[in-house]
Amino acid sequence: MDQESREKTELFGTRITKQILKTRSGEFDLESIHCLILREMDIDHLGCIGDCTYLERLDLSRNDLANLRPLTPLKHLSYLNISANRITSIDPLKELANLQTLNASGNLISSVDSLQCLANLDSFSSLTLSDPLTGLNNPVCHGSSYKSSVMMILPRLKVVDGERVSGSGSELFELCRKLDEMLEGSTESTTKTNLPQPWVSKDFWEAKGAVDADQQRWSAEQQFQDLLKSCKDLEFDASRSLMESTENNS
Repeated sequence: MDQESREKTELFGTRITKQILKTRSGEFDLESIHCLILREMDIDHLGCIGDCTYLERLDLSRNDLANLRPLTPLKHLSYLNISANRITSIDPLKELANLQTLNASGNLISSVDSLQCLANLDSFSSLTLSDPLTGLNNPVCHGSSYKSSVMMILPRLKVVDGERVSGSGSELFELCRKLDEMLEGSTESTTKTNLPQPWVSKDFWEAKGAVDADQQRWSAEQQFQDLLKSCKDLEFDASRSLMESTENNS
């Protein structure tokens, strides 16, 4: 490849080169790079990304990546965003011993079994396959019980798709799951009988004094959902501000 072709390749960012890494990070020594933001650069090959051996945070979102194998040398990587690419397999990520957070929404992951490669990562605690804030998901997310299947494979997870499933705040996730099951059961029953099923008892509107337990549960769910949405919006804004600040300082 001649000099003109190399410069053209680097300009469009289709393959990660040392020059791209130095330019984006502001570091001359690749081993000194700890954070990289490589969003929307039409990258289709990770090139020499593995030379950044002390990299801790990496954003590769909205590119054209299909192969993650070049990431395997990044033993210090704790945060990885590969959303909005065309990835079908995340198997190479099993080599990332310190990985804690992975955003893989907006890809082509079709099987829950493909997540088994993450099961032996002791620090792994947060996984995003479907992002309600951006509308990005994966084929695997279309199943109604896929989150439960994910938790069976990765029981150490604390956060799935932005929802806390264990630890502080996990009660909300469990409540939402049970309510979903109740609503699905009600829908199935209606379909089988072809008869309209009342949401409340006949004397519901005549009740005085204490609020009916079902109504209390429904009201609490609505409040929890509103609170959860607010928290997600705040988290998204904070993450975006942090990334932009890091990028501006690079």
